[in-house]
Amino acid sequence: MVRSEQRTKMEIRSRYLNYRNSLSLNERKEKSNAIWELLKREEVFQRAQNVLVYMDYRSEVMTTGLVEELLENPNKMVFVPKVEGMDIHFYEIHTMDELKEGYQGIREPDANSVKRFNVHMAEEGLSLILVPGAVFDRAMGRMGYGKGFYDRYLASMPGLFKAALSFSCQITNHVPSAAHDIRMDMIITENGIIK
Repeated sequence: MVRSEQRTKMEIRSRYLNYRNSLSLNERKEKSNAIWELLKREEVFQRAQNVLVYMDYRSEVMTTGLVEELLENPNKMVFVPKVEGMDIHFYEIHTMDELKEGYQGIREPDANSVKRFNVHMAEEGLSLILVPGAVFDRAMGRMGYGKGFYDRYLASMPGLFKAALSFSCQITNHVPSAAHDIRMDMIITENGIIK
């Protein structure tokens, strides 16, 4: 039973990643810009003091330009993930120069306990995490890439507001989910916001 579920998940993930991969670079840029504009209008984004944001990889919704913009905003602290063993942790950055090629070629900051986002920060002020993924559904279900990095991290940081960034071609009717899969609070596509 478990094997067939895993096979189904792998097939769904593969199909939707193919849809995403088929977007041209220009389409990804245009759609990513539209997603950022929708995000920036949201009150939760405007109020967030801490923004945890992935660095785009392969055909993901682009975040580089958004991170550059956030770094110029004196009212926002920007945190970027680093893979450490089987977990991810987010570290504050002040410039793009602090990032270098890390896990699977993804740009990462150095691990520095002083700059690490922690559970107290998640509970104190409004903190927003921008989450990547392979497939999403309208019930806020998310399927990642199979390693569980984000599910484990989000389970350890219940105070975070979770906004997924997704191209509309990654939205399906139903994402198979298990008890440990964390649902999003919001999904932002170029065509609108799912809440």
